Amino acid sequence: MYKREFEGLLKANKAPKSTLLYGACAYQNNVLSQQLLALLKAESEEKVMMYFDEYNFSSAKNFLSQSSLFGDRNILIVKTDKTIPTKEIETLVGLCAKNDSSYFIYQYFGEDKKATPLTKLFDKQNNGAFVRLFKAEFNEAMQLLQNHTSSIGLSIDRYALQHLYMIHTEDLSLCVNECEKLLVLNREITVNDINTLVYGLGSVSMDHFITKLLEKKDIKEEFERLIEGDGVEEIRIINAIQAHVTQLFLFHAYIKLHGSFDAKAILGYPLPPQLAAQRSQHSIKIDLATYHKLSNQLIDAEYRLKKAGNVEKTSYLLSCLIKLQSSL
Repeated sequence: MYKREFEGLLKANKAPKSTLLYGACAYQNNVLSQQLLALLKAESEEKVMMYFDEYNFSSAKNFLSQSSLFGDRNILIVKTDKTIPTKEIETLVGLCAKNDSSYFIYQYFGEDKKATPLTKLFDKQNNGAFVRLFKAEFNEAMQLLQNHTSSIGLSIDRYALQHLYMIHTEDLSLCVNECEKLLVLNREITVNDINTLVYGLGSVSMDHFITKLLEKKDIKEEFERLIEGDGVEEIRIINAIQAHVTQLFLFHAYIKLHGSFDAKAILGYPLPPQLAAQRSQHSIKIDLATYHKLSNQLIDAEYRLKKAGNVEKTSYLLSCLIKLQSSL
Protein backbone atom coordinates (compact mmCIF):
# COMPACT_ATOMS: atom_id res chain seq x y z
CA MET A 1 0.00 0.00 0.00
CA TYR A 2 1.00 3.61 -0.38
CA LYS A 3 2.17 5.76 2.51
CA ARG A 4 -1.03 7.83 2.42
CA GLU A 5 -3.20 4.72 2.81
CA PHE A 6 -1.15 3.57 5.80
CA GLU A 7 -1.38 7.02 7.40
CA GLY A 8 -5.15 6.77 6.88
CA LEU A 9 -5.18 3.53 8.88
CA LEU A 10 -3.28 5.17 11.72
CA LYS A 11 -5.62 8.19 11.73
CA ALA A 12 -8.55 5.78 11.95
CA ASN A 13 -6.85 4.19 15.00
CA LYS A 14 -6.38 0.89 13.16
CA ALA A 15 -3.05 -0.72 13.95
CA PRO A 16 -2.05 -3.72 11.79
CA LYS A 17 -0.88 -6.74 13.74
CA SER A 18 2.14 -7.09 11.41
CA THR A 19 3.71 -4.31 9.38
CA LEU A 20 6.49 -4.24 6.77
CA LEU A 21 8.08 -0.85 6.08
CA TYR A 22 10.62 -0.65 3.24
CA GLY A 23 11.75 1.53 0.35
CA ALA A 24 13.96 4.47 -0.56
CA CYS A 25 13.56 6.70 2.48
CA ALA A 26 14.98 5.54 5.83
CA TYR A 27 13.72 8.67 7.58
CA GLN A 28 10.08 8.08 6.62
CA ASN A 29 10.50 4.43 7.56
CA ASN A 30 11.43 5.45 11.10
CA VAL A 31 8.71 8.12 11.29
CA LEU A 32 5.94 5.66 10.36
CA SER A 33 7.27 3.14 12.87
CA GLN A 34 7.22 5.80 15.59
CA GLN A 35 3.68 6.81 14.63
CA LEU A 36 2.54 3.19 14.82
CA LEU A 37 4.14 2.75 18.26
CA ALA A 38 2.51 6.00 19.39
CA LEU A 39 -0.90 4.70 18.28
CA LEU A 40 -0.28 1.49 20.25
CA LYS A 41 0.86 3.60 23.23
CA ALA A 42 3.65 1.08 23.59
CA GLU A 43 5.38 1.03 26.96
CA SER A 44 9.10 0.27 27.08
CA GLU A 45 8.55 -3.03 28.88
CA GLU A 46 6.20 -4.18 26.10
CA LYS A 47 8.76 -3.74 23.33
CA VAL A 48 11.66 -5.81 22.13
CA MET A 49 13.88 -4.15 19.52
CA MET A 50 16.31 -6.15 17.38
CA TYR A 51 18.81 -4.10 15.36
CA PHE A 52 20.48 -5.57 12.28
CA ASP A 53 22.56 -8.61 13.37
CA GLU A 54 20.74 -8.83 16.71
CA TYR A 55 17.77 -10.55 15.04
CA ASN A 56 17.27 -14.08 16.34
CA PHE A 57 14.30 -16.12 15.14
CA SER A 58 14.01 -18.28 18.24
CA SER A 59 13.94 -15.25 20.56
CA ALA A 60 11.48 -13.40 18.31
CA LYS A 61 9.16 -16.42 18.13
CA ASN A 62 9.23 -16.99 21.89
CA PHE A 63 8.50 -13.33 22.59
CA LEU A 64 5.49 -13.15 20.25
CA SER A 65 4.16 -16.48 21.55
CA GLN A 66 3.79 -15.17 25.09
CA SER A 67 0.34 -14.50 26.46
CA SER A 68 -0.35 -12.07 29.27
CA LEU A 69 -2.79 -12.17 32.14
CA PHE A 70 -2.34 -8.45 32.78
CA GLY A 71 -3.16 -6.93 29.39
CA ASP A 72 0.44 -6.25 28.35
CA ARG A 73 1.40 -6.44 24.68
CA ASN A 74 4.32 -8.15 22.95
CA ILE A 75 5.60 -5.65 20.38
CA LEU A 76 8.56 -6.81 18.30
CA ILE A 77 10.46 -4.27 16.17
CA VAL A 78 13.14 -5.60 13.83
CA LYS A 79 15.38 -3.06 12.04
CA THR A 80 17.69 -4.62 9.49
CA ASP A 81 19.11 -4.35 5.99
CA LYS A 82 18.87 -8.12 5.57
CA THR A 83 15.76 -10.06 4.58
CA ILE A 84 14.31 -12.46 7.13
CA PRO A 85 13.70 -15.95 5.66
CA THR A 86 10.17 -16.40 4.32
CA LYS A 87 9.30 -19.29 6.65
CA GLU A 88 10.33 -17.25 9.68
CA ILE A 89 8.23 -14.28 8.63
CA GLU A 90 5.25 -16.58 8.02
CA THR A 91 5.63 -17.86 11.58
CA LEU A 92 6.00 -14.41 13.17
CA VAL A 93 3.08 -12.94 11.20
CA GLY A 94 0.97 -16.00 12.00
CA LEU A 95 1.67 -15.67 15.72
CA CYS A 96 0.55 -12.04 15.69
CA ALA A 97 -2.61 -12.90 13.78
CA LYS A 98 -3.56 -15.50 16.43
CA ASN A 99 -2.36 -13.67 19.52
CA ASP A 100 -4.37 -10.53 20.32
CA SER A 101 -1.51 -9.08 22.38
CA SER A 102 1.29 -9.51 19.81
CA TYR A 103 2.50 -7.04 17.15
CA PHE A 104 5.36 -7.26 14.67
CA ILE A 105 7.01 -4.25 12.96
CA TYR A 106 9.63 -5.15 10.34
CA GLN A 107 11.69 -2.14 9.24
CA TYR A 108 13.71 -3.19 6.22
CA PHE A 109 16.51 -0.91 4.96
CA GLY A 110 17.98 -3.06 2.19
CA GLU A 111 17.28 -3.25 -1.56
CA ASP A 112 13.62 -2.80 -2.52
CA LYS A 113 13.61 -5.75 -4.90
CA LYS A 114 14.58 -8.14 -2.10
CA ALA A 115 11.65 -6.99 0.05
CA THR A 116 8.99 -7.10 -2.69
CA PRO A 117 8.42 -10.92 -2.50
CA LEU A 118 7.84 -10.58 1.27
CA THR A 119 4.92 -8.16 0.88
CA LYS A 120 2.47 -10.98 0.14
CA LEU A 121 3.05 -12.32 3.67
CA PHE A 122 1.76 -9.09 5.23
CA ASP A 123 -1.76 -9.52 3.86
CA LYS A 124 -5.20 -8.49 5.15
CA GLN A 125 -6.01 -12.11 5.99
CA ASN A 126 -3.34 -11.93 8.70
CA ASN A 127 -4.29 -8.36 9.60
CA GLY A 128 -1.02 -7.22 8.09
CA ALA A 129 0.11 -4.22 6.04
CA PHE A 130 3.14 -3.26 4.01
CA VAL A 131 4.30 0.17 2.87
CA ARG A 132 6.83 0.90 0.17
CA LEU A 133 8.36 4.32 0.75
CA PHE A 134 9.62 6.42 -2.15
CA LYS A 135 11.99 9.34 -1.99
CA ALA A 136 9.99 12.41 -1.00
CA GLU A 137 9.57 15.03 -3.72
CA PHE A 138 10.96 18.41 -2.79
CA ASN A 139 7.86 20.07 -1.30
CA GLU A 140 6.98 16.94 0.68
CA ALA A 141 10.56 16.75 1.98
CA MET A 142 10.39 20.39 3.08
CA GLN A 143 7.10 19.72 4.86
CA LEU A 144 8.58 16.70 6.65
CA LEU A 145 11.56 18.77 7.77
CA GLN A 146 9.36 21.65 8.88
CA ASN A 147 7.21 19.21 10.87
CA HIS A 148 10.34 17.93 12.57
CA THR A 149 11.79 21.35 13.34
CA SER A 150 8.43 22.42 14.81
CA SER A 151 8.27 19.29 16.96
CA ILE A 152 11.73 19.92 18.47
CA GLY A 153 11.25 23.70 18.74
CA LEU A 154 13.89 24.71 16.20
CA SER A 155 13.35 28.04 14.47
CA ILE A 156 14.88 27.97 11.00
CA ASP A 157 14.51 30.15 7.92
CA ARG A 158 12.88 28.32 4.96
CA TYR A 159 15.80 29.12 2.68
CA ALA A 160 18.18 27.76 5.31
CA LEU A 161 16.16 24.54 5.48
CA GLN A 162 16.25 24.21 1.68
CA HIS A 163 19.98 24.87 1.71
CA LEU A 164 20.52 22.22 4.38
CA TYR A 165 18.54 19.70 2.35
CA MET A 166 20.51 20.38 -0.83
CA ILE A 167 23.99 20.25 0.71
CA HIS A 168 23.10 16.93 2.33
CA THR A 169 22.20 15.63 -1.14
CA GLU A 170 18.51 15.42 -0.25
CA ASP A 171 19.04 12.98 2.61
CA LEU A 172 16.31 13.58 5.21
CA SER A 173 18.01 11.56 7.94
CA LEU A 174 21.19 13.65 7.74
CA CYS A 175 19.14 16.87 7.78
CA VAL A 176 17.24 15.78 10.87
CA ASN A 177 20.49 14.99 12.68
CA GLU A 178 21.82 18.45 11.84
CA CYS A 179 18.61 20.08 13.12
CA GLU A 180 19.08 18.37 16.47
CA LYS A 181 22.61 19.82 16.70
CA LEU A 182 21.52 23.32 15.66
CA LEU A 183 19.10 23.47 18.60
CA VAL A 184 21.97 24.43 20.89
CA LEU A 185 22.17 27.87 19.24
CA ASN A 186 18.78 28.72 20.76
CA ARG A 187 17.86 31.21 18.00
CA GLU A 188 16.59 31.29 14.43
CA ILE A 189 18.91 29.48 12.03
CA THR A 190 19.91 31.24 8.82
CA VAL A 191 21.65 30.28 5.57
CA ASN A 192 24.88 31.74 6.96
CA ASP A 193 24.63 29.40 9.96
CA ILE A 194 24.32 26.42 7.60
CA ASN A 195 27.33 27.60 5.60
CA THR A 196 29.42 28.17 8.72
CA LEU A 197 28.37 25.29 10.96
CA VAL A 198 27.22 22.44 8.75
CA TYR A 199 29.97 22.25 6.17
CA GLY A 200 32.22 25.09 7.21
CA LEU A 201 34.47 22.91 9.35
CA GLY A 202 36.37 21.00 6.67
CA SER A 203 33.47 19.32 4.90
CA VAL A 204 32.70 19.94 1.24
CA SER A 205 29.45 21.42 -0.02
CA MET A 206 28.13 19.11 -2.74
CA ASP A 207 26.75 22.14 -4.54
CA HIS A 208 30.15 23.87 -4.42
CA PHE A 209 31.85 20.70 -5.66
CA ILE A 210 29.49 20.33 -8.63
CA THR A 211 29.88 24.00 -9.52
CA LYS A 212 33.69 23.57 -9.63
CA LEU A 213 33.24 20.43 -11.72
CA LEU A 214 31.07 22.20 -14.30
CA GLU A 215 33.40 25.21 -14.36
CA LYS A 216 36.22 22.81 -15.32
CA LYS A 217 38.26 23.62 -12.23
CA ASP A 218 40.50 21.17 -10.37
CA ILE A 219 38.19 18.94 -8.30
CA LYS A 220 40.63 16.31 -7.02
CA GLU A 221 41.06 17.74 -3.51
CA GLU A 222 37.33 18.30 -2.94
CA PHE A 223 36.57 14.88 -4.39
CA GLU A 224 38.92 13.18 -1.93
CA ARG A 225 37.38 15.11 0.97
CA LEU A 226 33.88 14.10 -0.10
CA ILE A 227 34.80 10.42 -0.32
CA GLU A 228 37.25 10.07 2.56
CA GLY A 229 36.32 12.90 4.93
CA ASP A 230 32.54 13.05 4.55
CA GLY A 231 32.09 9.40 3.60
CA VAL A 232 29.82 10.17 0.65
CA GLU A 233 29.22 7.12 -1.56
CA GLU A 234 30.18 7.27 -5.24
CA ILE A 235 26.65 6.61 -6.45
CA ARG A 236 25.31 9.51 -4.37
CA ILE A 237 27.82 11.86 -5.98
CA ILE A 238 26.69 10.76 -9.45
CA ASN A 239 23.01 11.18 -8.49
CA ALA A 240 23.68 14.65 -7.08
CA ILE A 241 25.43 15.70 -10.29
CA GLN A 242 22.56 14.30 -12.37
CA ALA A 243 20.04 16.30 -10.33
CA HIS A 244 22.13 19.46 -10.67
CA VAL A 245 22.56 19.10 -14.44
CA THR A 246 18.82 18.45 -14.82
CA GLN A 247 18.10 21.66 -12.90
CA LEU A 248 20.45 23.61 -15.14
CA PHE A 249 18.76 22.19 -18.23
CA LEU A 250 15.33 23.23 -16.92
CA PHE A 251 16.64 26.75 -16.32
CA HIS A 252 18.19 26.77 -19.82
CA ALA A 253 14.95 25.68 -21.51
CA TYR A 254 12.83 28.17 -19.54
CA ILE A 255 15.15 31.08 -20.34
CA LYS A 256 15.16 30.16 -24.04
CA LEU A 257 11.34 30.21 -24.04
CA HIS A 258 10.68 33.24 -21.82
CA GLY A 259 13.84 35.31 -21.96
CA SER A 260 14.16 35.34 -18.15
CA PHE A 261 14.10 32.90 -15.24
CA ASP A 262 11.63 32.17 -12.45
CA ALA A 263 12.91 29.47 -10.06
CA LYS A 264 9.46 28.70 -8.65
CA ALA A 265 7.95 28.30 -12.13
CA ILE A 266 10.87 26.14 -13.22
CA LEU A 267 11.28 23.89 -10.17
CA GLY A 268 7.98 24.21 -8.36
CA TYR A 269 9.63 25.84 -5.35
CA PRO A 270 11.65 29.02 -4.78
CA LEU A 271 15.42 29.21 -4.43
CA PRO A 272 17.40 31.84 -2.54
CA PRO A 273 17.78 34.75 -5.04
CA GLN A 274 21.58 34.47 -5.22
CA LEU A 275 21.43 30.73 -5.90
CA ALA A 276 18.69 31.13 -8.52
CA ALA A 277 20.77 33.77 -10.33
CA GLN A 278 23.80 31.47 -10.24
CA ARG A 279 21.76 28.57 -11.70
CA SER A 280 20.56 30.89 -14.47
CA GLN A 281 24.06 32.06 -15.39
CA HIS A 282 25.52 28.55 -15.41
CA SER A 283 22.62 27.04 -17.35
CA ILE A 284 22.88 29.32 -20.33
CA LYS A 285 26.62 28.63 -20.76
CA ILE A 286 25.90 25.01 -21.75
CA ASP A 287 24.33 24.26 -25.13
CA LEU A 288 21.71 21.58 -25.80
CA ALA A 289 24.11 19.15 -27.46
CA THR A 290 26.38 19.29 -24.41
CA TYR A 291 23.46 18.71 -22.03
CA HIS A 292 22.61 15.60 -24.03
CA LYS A 293 26.22 14.38 -23.90
CA LEU A 294 26.53 15.06 -20.15
CA SER A 295 23.31 13.19 -19.45
CA ASN A 296 24.45 10.13 -21.38
CA GLN A 297 27.86 10.13 -19.66
CA LEU A 298 26.27 10.33 -16.21
CA ILE A 299 23.76 7.58 -16.97
CA ASP A 300 26.57 5.33 -18.23
CA ALA A 301 28.70 6.06 -15.14
CA GLU A 302 25.78 5.32 -12.81
CA TYR A 303 25.09 2.03 -14.57
CA ARG A 304 28.72 0.92 -14.45
CA LEU A 305 29.07 1.88 -10.77
CA LYS A 306 25.99 -0.14 -9.86
CA LYS A 307 27.12 -3.16 -11.89
CA ALA A 308 30.81 -2.90 -11.00
CA GLY A 309 32.39 -6.02 -9.59
CA ASN A 310 36.06 -5.69 -8.84
CA VAL A 311 36.32 -2.13 -10.18
CA GLU A 312 37.82 0.40 -7.76
CA LYS A 313 34.80 2.70 -7.69
CA THR A 314 36.48 5.83 -6.36
CA SER A 315 39.16 5.87 -9.07
CA TYR A 316 36.62 4.99 -11.74
CA LEU A 317 34.29 7.82 -10.71
CA LEU A 318 37.08 10.39 -10.64
CA SER A 319 38.16 9.37 -14.16
CA CYS A 320 34.52 9.69 -15.30
CA LEU A 321 34.25 13.19 -13.86
CA ILE A 322 37.50 14.32 -15.50
CA LYS A 323 36.20 12.91 -18.80
CA LEU A 324 32.92 14.76 -18.21
CA GLN A 325 34.84 18.04 -17.80
CA SER A 326 36.46 17.49 -21.17
CA SER A 327 32.97 17.47 -22.73
CA LEU A 328 32.18 20.96 -21.46
